[in-house]
Amino acid sequence: MKTTLMLFAMLLIFSFTKAQDDYKKVMLENIQALDTAADTQSLNKLVSVFTAVYDVKKDWHPLYYECLGYIKLSRAYQNTEQKKAAIQKAADLLDGLPVTNDEVLVLRALYALNYLAIDRSEWQTYLPMLNNSLKKAQDINPDNPRSYYLQGLLKYNMPASMRGGHEEGIKLFQQSMEKFESYQTTDDLAPRWGKKEVEKYLSK
Repeated sequence: MKTTLMLFAMLLIFSFTKAQDDYKKVMLENIQALDTAADTQSLNKLVSVFTAVYDVKKDWHPLYYECLGYIKLSRAYQNTEQKKAAIQKAADLLDGLPVTNDEVLVLRALYALNYLAIDRSEWQTYLPMLNNSLKKAQDINPDNPRSYYLQGLLKYNMPASMRGGHEEGIKLFQQSMEKFESYQTTDDLAPRWGKKEVEKYLSK
């Protein structure tokens, strides 16, 4: 009886480990694809994959990348109504993500930034959301490089009269790059985006 129970337990452990490995493999492949995807067809396919993965594995990672996919779609679409529909789907997904996670707060700031790119008339709502999300993210994890990248983007595109400008943005991009160079995490599925974009700004 004891032998049978031990074999059953070992089978369960093996099945769980294999499922975890399969989950990680699927996630890593599609995270990498999302990093380079730019056209709407590719992005829609990837969003569907993350949706399907989340239906099976109720983890924050697939939900995060599904949301990131919709944010990227809001930039990729040319039609304003499609942009708004995509950014609204991202907003709906954000509500299901943990607000105590610094990466989620940075994603929330990215959402706000992209919403403003679609409709600047809503700046009184989304500019405070952007700034507050980044502040909270840095309070939780001052070493998150993506928070400084987004701050740099904001400053870079603001006029000098509003304490912005290219020079102020570059300072934050440099800070972001320093954080990227020393960034470490034990989470294989953690976000990695932003470094290539920072490098482009610093090379101008």
